[in-house]
Amino acid sequence: MRRNFEYMALITLLLLLTAFSACSPGTQSRIIVNKESISQNQKIKLRFISSWGGSDPSADTLQQVLNRFTDMNPGIEVLNESTFAEDFLYKLKIDFASGYNPDVFGLWPGSDIRALIKAGKVADLTELLDSDPQWKDSFKKDMWSYNTMEGRIYGLPLEIIYEALFINKDLFQKYNAPIPTTYEELKRAVQIFRKNNIVPIAYNSLAEGTYIYQNIAAMLGGRKGIEEPVTEGRINRCYIDAMGYMKELYELGAFPKEAFNMNSRDRNNLFLNKQAAMIVQGSWFTGSLGDKADTVDIIPFPRMKEEGDSAGALVYGLGNGNFHMSRTAWEDDVKREAAVKLLKALTSKDTAYVFARQRGMLPNVTVDESAAGYSLLVERGRALLNHSGERIGPPDSFVDRSAWEGIIVEKFPYVLEGALSAEAVWEEALKKSIQ
Repeated sequence: MRRNFEYMALITLLLLLTAFSACSPGTQSRIIVNKESISQNQKIKLRFISSWGGSDPSADTLQQVLNRFTDMNPGIEVLNESTFAEDFLYKLKIDFASGYNPDVFGLWPGSDIRALIKAGKVADLTELLDSDPQWKDSFKKDMWSYNTMEGRIYGLPLEIIYEALFINKDLFQKYNAPIPTTYEELKRAVQIFRKNNIVPIAYNSLAEGTYIYQNIAAMLGGRKGIEEPVTEGRINRCYIDAMGYMKELYELGAFPKEAFNMNSRDRNNLFLNKQAAMIVQGSWFTGSLGDKADTVDIIPFPRMKEEGDSAGALVYGLGNGNFHMSRTAWEDDVKREAAVKLLKALTSKDTAYVFARQRGMLPNVTVDESAAGYSLLVERGRALLNHSGERIGPPDSFVDRSAWEGIIVEKFPYVLEGALSAEAVWEEALKKSIQ
C-alpha cells in the first residue's frame, strides 16, 4: 500500500508533537489525571496494538496470551487493534498523531520510536524497572541498549530477531544448484533455477521485500557502514552499491515477474509452496515452516566480495515483540496499574515459552531452553546466531522510516528497471531526515 501523501502528513504532525511537547523524556512527571470515580464493576479498557494482527502468523498466539491475561484479570479489558505488515506502522503513526494513543504497544527499535520518545509520547520505564529488580533481571542485559535513550529505558525487549537466507534445499538437490556462500554462487543458483522455471528468490517491492537489499548492504558495509549511514552529508557507499547488486539480480531474473504488485503473504507463499528456491526472511519465519525441517535450511547471507570478513555476519536485533507504554496511559491514575500488569504479562517467562513453542521465537527473557520445545529449524537458527561473526543492526532502523518506506521502498522498482539511479533515490531520501 503506497501512501506517500499520508506519510508526509504524519511526519509534519510528529514534528509538531515534538515542538509542543510539554515535558522532556528524561524528566517525566507522575501526573494524575482527574477522573470520575469508576465503579468496581466497570472494566478498565486498554488499547493495544502491534504488527501481530490480521494474517500475521503470530496473531493467534498473541490473542491467546491476551485472553489468558484478561481471564486472570477480569477487571481489565484489552482491545487488541493489532494489524498486519505495512498497515501496522501507518495505523500506529495515525493514532499517535491524532491523539488516539494506544495504552500499550509493540514497536521495534528505530527512527519511529525515537521520534515518539522525543515528542514525549512514550512512558519512561526506568524507575518502574528499578523498583522491581526481579522483573528487570529477567531480561538479558545486553539488549537494554536498544531501548535506552539518554540513559532512560523506554521499552521491554521480549523478542530477539535475526535475518538470514532460507532455502528449499530439496529444490537445490533436485536441480543440482550450489548452496550459495558467495555472490557468484548465488548468481549461479539464480541462473539454474530460472532455467528450470523456478522462481530463484521470493522478493516483492514492499518493506519486507527489502530484507534482501538490507542484507546485501550489511555484507558490503559491515556494522560501521550500516549503523552510521551518513558520512559528511552523504549516504555510505554500501547502501548505493547494494542497489547495483539488486539490479544485477533483477536483470538475471532472480525475482518473481509479479514482484512489483505482490503482497507479503503471497511472496512468503511462493517459498512455502516450493515455487521459489530462496527467501531472505527473519527468525520469526521459522514459525510458518511447520514440519519442513527436512526440506528447508537456514544459512548466512552469502559474502558479496571475496576480500573482507563478512562471512558469518548476521543482521540482528529486536523485533515487534518490544513493548512500550504510552505517556497518556502512564499519566492516567486508573490505567497505569493495569498497563503495567499487561506489560509484565507480555514479557513474562510464560509468554516467552508460548511464543517459543508455537512461533519459534527466540526470547530475550531467561528461560530454560531445554523446556522451550524448539523445532529443528529454530535450533538451526539458534546455531546460526551463536556462531555468527559480526552482528549488524537492521539497516532500516538507522534510516528515517518514513523516508525508507516512502522513498527507498517506493522507488526501488524504478532503480531495478534503470529509470532512476541509486544516487538520485538516496539523495531524495537524505532530504527526508536520515538519522
